[in-house]
Amino acid sequence: MRPIIIGTAGHIDHGKSALVKALTGTDPDRLLEEKQRGMTIDIGFAFLNENIALIDVPGHERFVKNMVTGASTIDTALLVVAADDGIMPQTREHFDILRLLHIRRGVIVITKTDLAEPDWIDLVEKEIRELVSDSFLENAPIFRVSSITNTGIDELQNYLLSLPSMIQHQPTGQEIFRLPIDRVFVMKGYGTVVTGSVLSGTVAVGEELEILPIQQTVKVRGIQSHNRAVANISVGHRAALNIQGIEAKQLRRGFELATSGYFQPTRLLSCSITLLPTAPPVKSNTQVRLHLGTAEYLARIRFVGRSGLSAGETGIAQLVLDEPVTAGFRDHFIIRQYSPMITIGGGMVLETQPTPLRQKDVQAAESLQKWMTENILSLIQILLTDNPLQLYQVHQLAMIFSCHDDEIRNYLLQLVKDGIIVPVEKFWSSTSQHEKLKNKILHLINDYHREEPLSYGITKSAIAERLQLSPLLVNFLLKQLAVRKQVKMSGDKVALADFEIRFSLIQQKFLVTLEAALRQAEFNPMDLQEIQRSTELSVKEVQGLLAYLLDKQKIIQVDKDKFFTAEIVNRGAILIRNYLLKKHSATVSELKTVLNTSRKWAVPLLNYYDKIGLTNRIGDQRVLNKE
Repeated sequence: MRPIIIGTAGHIDHGKSALVKALTGTDPDRLLEEKQRGMTIDIGFAFLNENIALIDVPGHERFVKNMVTGASTIDTALLVVAADDGIMPQTREHFDILRLLHIRRGVIVITKTDLAEPDWIDLVEKEIRELVSDSFLENAPIFRVSSITNTGIDELQNYLLSLPSMIQHQPTGQEIFRLPIDRVFVMKGYGTVVTGSVLSGTVAVGEELEILPIQQTVKVRGIQSHNRAVANISVGHRAALNIQGIEAKQLRRGFELATSGYFQPTRLLSCSITLLPTAPPVKSNTQVRLHLGTAEYLARIRFVGRSGLSAGETGIAQLVLDEPVTAGFRDHFIIRQYSPMITIGGGMVLETQPTPLRQKDVQAAESLQKWMTENILSLIQILLTDNPLQLYQVHQLAMIFSCHDDEIRNYLLQLVKDGIIVPVEKFWSSTSQHEKLKNKILHLINDYHREEPLSYGITKSAIAERLQLSPLLVNFLLKQLAVRKQVKMSGDKVALADFEIRFSLIQQKFLVTLEAALRQAEFNPMDLQEIQRSTELSVKEVQGLLAYLLDKQKIIQVDKDKFFTAEIVNRGAILIRNYLLKKHSATVSELKTVLNTSRKWAVPLLNYYDKIGLTNRIGDQRVLNKE
């Protein structure tokens, strides 16, 4: 049975707090000022049983901000209308807020029935039915009650007690824990305590969570729910968490407790926005009050693909905020006019870490519209298909869609099963463009062979750079091409499967002559300039032939213009090692004598030995590397 949180809504003085007290025995007005003025100012709390919590909200227009704070975390609404007053301005505004927050269940209660005649109450009920037609409350039951005489209270209470068994909660796997904070206080002997409604997931005493948006890690020292200590708490419960690792003065209403690592602070959100039918037109760059979670922020609306919205319209926009916030995928919010403060609309968060968009980005707006309705499995497919050159990690996708890593893995495995995506090491890639990319790679290699006929092949890094692809994706695609016997690889070099280097007679002669000359010269070979002067071949041809000898590991390059045969380098390593085993250390002058060469050749060769780990340089001495 999933616990539920019921929130009241309705005009001031329509008996919301009295109704909560009649149902639970608890007065939700906890502030001295509320009791003195006889008016609810802030949100209050009460419990019907261990599975049902009630949040009472203020009805005065001055405290709509607090009403939204309370309503933002409920899953069932209790719309309250007084029998003697009927529908009033805040009845309509609160009802609009409930719809904009996408509350899906509710109950309608006509209070103060002891103050009105039955015929009048019938008219009030008819008026309410007209108000809620075509909404989530269209078929909601209506209860007529009096908190003074207790008329109808038992019937309403019994119905509310039956609600948890009617609600089906089917988590897709492990969920991220989220609790928007609505109260912060210090309890003597315990320290910092925060309260809120658990939106998703579970947390246990001793676990660590993250305070957002300040991204500070805290430890859960204790948990209370429904006025009793518990070992853990899950979605649908009201909770008070005793946390350690932070002082109460560092926190405020609007912060959030969440599983670490899933949310990043941002000043920019992509979203859909819907204006109420009664709202004035809104243009781009309009400043609004944004009510997100339990917090209020100032933000500017920048529409994407359009210049503004008229009453009743829905459009894509980006919210530019005055301070960092954290939000989850498809979080709902309310927007109110900056001044006068009236509710004008609401919306849904679509991207929590977006790139800035402009009014003319019509295609981006059309793409984001899919994010309003498609399920997450389809959106992962769309995201990877629309970005075939990008590789995505599990946790990266989990942050985009505010899902636990395990849930994302399940979606990815389904897409792999359907042949839509493939794993690329620890990443994931859509297969939609892989054949095109393979053909591009083959064309690139072919072009390279034509331009560099003396080279064994192009490097993998060069392919990645020229095609602007991830090196991991390039390697993945090359392996598939190799299995098809379309390419062959040697180290980092890639060639077409049927490619062979073909030397002219003069080139063959150059290779034989050069190798012999380098071998005969031992530790005093020709440098690059001398090699070039020794032949009629072009500079490009010489460079290609040297690259070929390097690929075949017949020669070794110790400096930009200095080459030795591999045989000579190995012989030099043996001479140096044997000398240092006896002498323990030696200068360049000593070692150049050992090699029977000049300083010009000794220094780059000794630097090469340092590089490969044969020797270490300490000051002007060389010693053997003990490792």
